[in-house]
Amino acid sequence: MNKKGNLGLIIFFFVLLISILFLGFIAVVGSSVVNYVFDTARPELTNLGVIGSTNMTDVASYTFTQLDNIIQSFTWITGILYIMVLIGSFGIIVVIRQAPSKWLISFYFAMMIILILTSIFISNMYEEFYTGTDDFASIMKEHTILSYMILYSPTIFTVIGFLAGIILFSGIQEESYI
Repeated sequence: MNKKGNLGLIIFFFVLLISILFLGFIAVVGSSVVNYVFDTARPELTNLGVIGSTNMTDVASYTFTQLDNIIQSFTWITGILYIMVLIGSFGIIVVIRQAPSKWLISFYFAMMIILILTSIFISNMYEEFYTGTDDFASIMKEHTILSYMILYSPTIFTVIGFLAGIILFSGIQEESYI
C-alpha cells in the first residue's frame, strides 16, 4: 500500500495549474508590451529615408514590417497555446489515472480553494490593466482569447479542478488489484 497516497500527483497538478495561470498573465502582458513598442517604433523605423547609398525605408519594409506581422499574430497564438496547455494539464490526470487515497480528498479540496483564490487574485489584477483607458489597455483588449481565459479563470479552474477531482478519486484503487 502506498503510504503517501500519491500526494505528489496532486501537488504537481496544482503547481502546474498555478504556473499556467501565471505564465498566461505574463504572456499577455509581455506580448502587449512588445506589441506597444512595435506599434510606436514601426512608423519611425519605416520612414528613415536614404542613409548613404542605402534606402532604409526599403530595408525596414523587409525586416521590421515582417517582424511586426509576427508580433501582431501573438494576440491569437498566445490564446491558442494557453488553451492547449490547459487541455494538456487536464490530460495528465487522465493519462496517469492513479487514484490517490481517499484521505487526500480534504487536501485536494484545500488545494482547490488555494487555486481558485489565486485565480481570483490574478483575474482582478489583470482586470485593472484591461479596463484602463490608455493605449496599453487597448492593446491588451486585442488579446481576446487569452484575456477571456484570464478574466474568467476562477470559473475555468473550478471546472478543471472539479473534473480532475472526479477523475482522480474515482479511478482504480490499489485494493482492486488483490
